[in-house]
Amino acid sequence: MTLSGSTPLPTPGADRPLDMVVSVPIDAVEPAPENEAVYHGFDIRDADDESLYESIKLNGVLESLTVSADGFILSGHRRHQAAMIAELGHVPIRRVDIRLADLSADERLRILTAHNTQRRKSAEEQVREELVATCPEEVFEELRKRLEAREVEADLPPPSAMYIGRYTARAKISEAKEPFLEAVIHEVKARRTYWPLSVRQLHYAMLNDPPLRHSGKPTSRYGNNRKSYKDLCDLCTRARLAGMIPWEAVADETRPVELWNCYETVAEYVAKQAPYMLGWYRRDLMQGQLKHVEIVCEKNTVAEIVRRVARDYCIPVTSGRGYCSIGPRREMAERHEASGKTGLVLILISDCDPDGDEIAASMARSLRDDFDVWNIKAVRAALTIEQARQFQLPPNSDAKTTSPQFKKFVAKHGTRSAYELEALSPDALADIVRQAIESVIDMTAYRREVETWKAEAADLEVIRRRVVAAALGASKK
Repeated sequence: MTLSGSTPLPTPGADRPLDMVVSVPIDAVEPAPENEAVYHGFDIRDADDESLYESIKLNGVLESLTVSADGFILSGHRRHQAAMIAELGHVPIRRVDIRLADLSADERLRILTAHNTQRRKSAEEQVREELVATCPEEVFEELRKRLEAREVEADLPPPSAMYIGRYTARAKISEAKEPFLEAVIHEVKARRTYWPLSVRQLHYAMLNDPPLRHSGKPTSRYGNNRKSYKDLCDLCTRARLAGMIPWEAVADETRPVELWNCYETVAEYVAKQAPYMLGWYRRDLMQGQLKHVEIVCEKNTVAEIVRRVARDYCIPVTSGRGYCSIGPRREMAERHEASGKTGLVLILISDCDPDGDEIAASMARSLRDDFDVWNIKAVRAALTIEQARQFQLPPNSDAKTTSPQFKKFVAKHGTRSAYELEALSPDALADIVRQAIESVIDMTAYRREVETWKAEAADLEVIRRRVVAAALGASKK
């Protein structure tokens, strides 16, 4: 009997209610095909199975089998097997109004485990049941959230004592600054997904619809100049101090802080870490690609936007300020060599300015000339002059006229053609990076790795729950 060709049992009527226990020929019912995927088969050499066989041989099947409408056993596989070995002609069944042939494979497995909650099971069978009850999509989403939201906890060491001067109260934000403040708060909220933001990013956001920096001064319209930028820095500082802008919304990415995780006792550590044990598994989604892929971002102020996109593909990101030093270049070459792949694709993200072009070219040149990476493809993802014009970005008024590349840049692009990455909205930059990645990788191979990751995450979640329960129990002793 198969799911598609099964023989339905007699339809219930007035003389045969749905839940009535009836006796049917033993070959009128058949084990559910999914049973072996979850439960061990009947083995008379097993002590429990032998005992069940002896009881059924002597007394018959005392507890009825639960059977689907299309003749598949939902509960009672061991009793059915014991009855067949004992050569019984009939078995008692209770039919339920479920047709396995009408259900998906996942639904059939869940129905099967739901009808076997009373069964004595081995540890392996219990794990299999949990696997069936675990939704891979939900587990995968939870795993990704954990990977994206890892927090750093610790206190900074106190500074050494020094004279800090007399108390000075910081000036409050005046009513005249309120339109300016409202515009800043609006842009901060609109970019919630990309917190923390740099003040430089907010500076370019202000240029989209420039507010008055002082409502009583018509000439104080926000502009692309140092005075406006300085006023924005001051306003953001005071707004955060006043609780009008969350502290975590704005950060200085050029001033990194190192924190240390510390715990008072082992029990405290176990209690805090147990819920996350085995909860950080990330499959290498690039392992099916023919070439190794790396991303280089010129600026720390937009690096988090780039990292968020690259994380979805497991692509390394190297960020810094300006030209990348020789150390990170060497590490990149070593990662390429360790990958065992024949080529390297370098996705470059830098300002559209005199140095931006040269930063992109010098990185690829150094990997080739200094580290013998010859099969290298360099892709300038951003920021290009075409993108700046497409998004109508405001030019950078502080372009580096002292750069050795200035004359060449002007000859190629003209004057007032320098633009900063921060001028792009976070969504626009994220889309550009994503498109650049997907243009250089095999998307079929990538999607195949994602599906494998989902399945592995579901398997791992069952193990994780058991480990967590054991660890928490041990920490309380």
